[in-house]
Amino acid sequence: MNFGPTLKMLRKQQKYRQKDLADYLHVSRPTIAGYETKNKQPDYEKLEQLSNLFNVTIDYLITGINRTFPSLQDTRDTHYNLQLTQLVNYFDSVSDKSRDDLIRYAELLLLRDKDDEKHNK
Repeated sequence: MNFGPTLKMLRKQQKYRQKDLADYLHVSRPTIAGYETKNKQPDYEKLEQLSNLFNVTIDYLITGINRTFPSLQDTRDTHYNLQLTQLVNYFDSVSDKSRDDLIRYAELLLLRDKDDEKHNK
């Protein structure tokens, strides 16, 4: 994972719009879009501001890997982060109708998991 997908994932998790980040960093909205999709990189000062805003390390912003807590570092965590980023990208790429369908499908999966837990006890 690189900076763009990590930034986008963090922004979505915090429910910020690209414009919100642009205003916070005193840059244009297309600059934020460039960070997320065109492999553009902010300067160190902006990385520091983003690190503070999202309460993550600069290393995490750049790599997407959490090195702060080594006990949490395993392939499952990295795989989870990649899956989450991929899911956010899918969600951003589909129509509003398909987003609604994705949410309904996720709700069905939760119900299935709860049902499986009941049967496995």
